[in-house]
Amino acid sequence: MNYLTEYQSFANKYELNEAIASHLNDHRHQLNDTDHNVLTMLSRYAVKFPGVAHLKVGTIAKALNKSDRTVRRSVEKLEQLQMLKRQAFSREKTGGQGANLYIFLPYKQTGLPDTKVEQAEITEQNHEENHTFVEEPMIPITLYTRFKNLIKSYAGENNEGLASKLYGIYRVHTSRLMKFEIHANKGELLKTIAIQAIRVLFQATKRKNIHNLIGYYDGIFRELTDKALFAEAFMDYEEPMEVKIP
Repeated sequence: MNYLTEYQSFANKYELNEAIASHLNDHRHQLNDTDHNVLTMLSRYAVKFPGVAHLKVGTIAKALNKSDRTVRRSVEKLEQLQMLKRQAFSREKTGGQGANLYIFLPYKQTGLPDTKVEQAEITEQNHEENHTFVEEPMIPITLYTRFKNLIKSYAGENNEGLASKLYGIYRVHTSRLMKFEIHANKGELLKTIAIQAIRVLFQATKRKNIHNLIGYYDGIFRELTDKALFAEAFMDYEEPMEVKIP
């Protein structure tokens, strides 16, 4: 599958994960479960050649137990939201139309000068209505306290808003996963991953400037979860496997 190299849209999987996380932060409320699952499946097949996946609609539909038409609608929505684009592809040896390429697009924040983007993100973290995340009174105090204390050890006081946002990322992903019987006993593992992802996040801030801590954490959590739950199934295979993605 080396032919995919020329279609890569990211330098590495970390950039891909960060872009997807940022897109999701912007458009999470516009995506239903099927849209999210299609995006998740495509993103996992876009790891080996960062940013590009080569799959048939039928393969996606079978893995997700959906109709071809439903998958196409989800892909069209992802295109409209400028999260990815489709590109027709045909093999020279066989001729004819093959499976589409799905190319993930870099995240672009519009409407603000570059010099003001970081400040805007900080303001958004402090003031944005928290529609996606569970309100604090409902948060299990033990794990949430661990979030707050760990973030405090890295970033100092007055970061409760950041802790709430990161905890929200954990809740969104785990609530989706725990609906499936196969993951029903993975609660403690997912808590461990959530804490480890915070450590990885702040270690990364020592090496480079990260403008979107929320998006970066989302990408780290997704990657660590993939490695823990799905790696053996497909992460390093050259040819796509037909696996069912939650």
